[in-house]
Formats: sequence, C-alpha cells, structure tokens
Amino acid sequence: MSDATTSLVVLAACVVLFVWNRLPVGVVAILTALSLYVTGLLTAEQALAGFGDPVVVFIASLFVLSEGLESSGVTAWAGKQLMTRAGDDRSQLLVGLMAMAAVMAALVTPNGAAAALLPVVVLAARRSGHSVSQLLMPLAFAASAGALLVLSGSTVNVIVSDALAETTGERFGFFEFGLVGLPLVVVTVAVALVAGRRLLPERTPSVLPADFSRHVETLVEHYALDVGFFRLRVQAGSDVVGRPCAAVDVPAGVTLIGVQHGSGGPAEPGPTCRSGTSWWSAARTRG
Repeated sequence: MSDATTSLVVLAACVVLFVWNRLPVGVVAILTALSLYVTGLLTAEQALAGFGDPVVVFIASLFVLSEGLESSGVTAWAGKQLMTRAGDDRSQLLVGLMAMAAVMAALVTPNGAAAALLPVVVLAARRSGHSVSQLLMPLAFAASAGALLVLSGSTVNVIVSDALAETTGERFGFFEFGLVGLPLVVVTVAVALVAGRRLLPERTPSVLPADFSRHVETLVEHYALDVGFFRLRVQAGSDVVGRPCAAVDVPAGVTLIGVQHGSGGPAEPGPTCRSGTSWWSAARTRG
C-alpha cells in the first residue's frame, strides 16, 4: 500500500470517528497522529511537532480569553445591554446580535463567540417572541464573517499568515483582513435583515430554558417588597442560637423569605439557628 493510500485510509477513519461522535475530539486527534507514526508516514518528532506549534498555542490562548470573558460576566453584561436597548424590535435586535457576534468572533474565534452568545440569543428570542432559528442562524453567519475582521479572528487567518511569512518573509497585518471582512459583515447583516424572514426557517423548540432574569422583580411584586432584600447572619452571641427558626420573632414590617446555611445551601425544614451558619433572607414590606 502506497503512502498516499495509507494517508487516505487514516483520514477516512478519522472522519468516521468524528461522525460517530462517541470519542472526544482530542482523543481522535491523538489517535490519528499515533496512526500516522505507527504506519511510518511520520517520525515521532513530526507526530508530536503540532503540540509545540505557535498556531496551536495561539488557538489555546483564544479559548482562555473566551472563558475569561464568560467568567467575568462581560458576555452577560453585553447581552443585557443589547436586550435593554433593542427591546422587542426584530431589526434592532438582529443588527445588535450580529454586530456583537462579529466583534466577539474577531476576538475569540467564531466558535467561541457563538458559544458565548448562544444563551443570550435564546433568551432574547423568548422575550421578544421571535423564532429562535430566525436569530440563531444569523448569529452563526455573523460570527463566520466577523472572523475576517482581524488576524486573530480565525485559525485559518493565522495559518495563511504563517504560510505567507515562509514564502515572502512578510506577514499579513493585524487589521488587513478587515478590508474584506468588514464589507462581508455589512452585507451579511443586510441580507439577514432584508431576506431573512423568507430565507431562514422558522422553528421554535418545544422546550426552552427557564427565564429567571426577571425573577427578582416577580418576588418583589409577590411579597409587596419596598426597598429590596436584606441578608442577616446569626452571630455567636445572638439569643436566637439553638432556637427553631420558625419560633424566632420577625420584626413588624419584615417578611421572612427563607433561611440558608453559611455554605449558601437552603436549610432543611424546621431548622435550628446555629452560630455563624444560618443566614436570614428578609425584606421590608410596603407600609
């Protein structure tokens, strides 16, 4: 069997494993490299060279950046600002979502941008009453187009830039891709606005994630709260230590919402107050 045939067999097996989707992607990739080494197509140094490739390290750093944006709440804050300003208007919501997806894709790759904005889009669709598919597909299109705004937007951009450097000794500038990427983003948004309703499927899943974004407002209205919530901790010298929480006198004008342990978990029914571990969630009522 020739080397070309062997390579095609290994590639076909790799594609089958990806489609099968029973093994993690990383495991499939490592098995592919090992297969090329065992068949003699690659040396050990060549099979392991990818782990030290600057492109691989760069891609890994983008995942770290994406997780940092998500963990720090930047994505959630941006989504909240978008929904506050755009409201229920489809055109404003679509333009805002696609613009945000394009900018985030330029920073953390299309996959990272789409994954980070997916909950925001689903929540926006639920609030505004629009079809989820009518917003999710434009999100994917905008993220793909936004990858061409800057060099870091896509791993393909980095690979092409490295190939250019090896051939000519010069690399693409960080914003050079934007000469094509920016018009592409504008055209993508325009097409979604003008022809999106006709071209995109209108599908809504039967089950949507719960929307707890207005849960606090619901509690305020239900309990007739005026100034908000207060959390009171039982101190060591308090006279309520050892007494059943239900037997503690609650001051007039205060509604007891619940009791929590110091770890943050809810207390069991009929709990006894303990020093430093029981938290009172209370709020002053109107009047």
